[in-house]
Amino acid sequence: MFDILKDSLGITNKYIVLATPLILFSLLSTLYLIFTSGGTVLGMIFAAVLFFLMLCAFLSGWFYMTAECVKGFEDKESNNLIKLFTAGVGEYFLPVIAFFVISLFIGALFSVISTYIGVKFIGNPNISAQVLSSALVSVDAMKNFLMSLSTEQLIKINLWNLLLFLTAGFVYFDIIFYPSALFYKTKNPIKAYWYSQKDLFSRHFIKNVGLYVFLFVLYFILSIFAALSGKNIVLHFIFTLANFYFMVYAAVLVFNYYFSNYMKIGSKVDEVV
Repeated sequence: MFDILKDSLGITNKYIVLATPLILFSLLSTLYLIFTSGGTVLGMIFAAVLFFLMLCAFLSGWFYMTAECVKGFEDKESNNLIKLFTAGVGEYFLPVIAFFVISLFIGALFSVISTYIGVKFIGNPNISAQVLSSALVSVDAMKNFLMSLSTEQLIKINLWNLLLFLTAGFVYFDIIFYPSALFYKTKNPIKAYWYSQKDLFSRHFIKNVGLYVFLFVLYFILSIFAALSGKNIVLHFIFTLANFYFMVYAAVLVFNYYFSNYMKIGSKVDEVV
């Protein structure tokens, strides 16, 4: 495990050009969302669909670049890896759209199950949507809202928050290998999800959980430092760059971990453990 962490760090540093599409997409998508906010309902729906397609196109090219550099990009000039972006978009655009749709369905399914569990075992805290929305207006309004709640209501709210947090965490864990299976084993999104599940809950399950926890802890620590930076422009800029670096490293690490554990063994990719 330590060797994969170290190797992934080396790949990230060697192919730091992977951060370029990520930064550019972040900037362009932010500008796009700013300029398309507001307007008619139909216009907002069209803007949302277009943004979804933009995101799928970006991930198609970016994941393809990540997968190729993990396998061993043969070009001596690492910056030439950027040339693979358009090839990835052309080859994986439709599979990535299906990947997103299936992932959203999985998230919705677990949300329904989680809601049922919450209603069954936690109960309704009896807080109207109007009261909750008015509490979000300011910090003082939120303080007054929390002070007005009974002990029972506070317990139920905390339990609901914990349940939603665990549900989101499980969904992310469930699909952690989904992109890797899609780009390494098959372009069929349904088969890719099945392969990812077989690999996720294989004999390496404890290691897989360790990988997920490691990434979560890194993200949590980075988030704390970013929050503490406050309004300091220099620190905010530094932690923004650190966040981009983390996202590149996380993608490389997951792809490299998957490739090392589930692609280098056996002759048929759909039969490896």
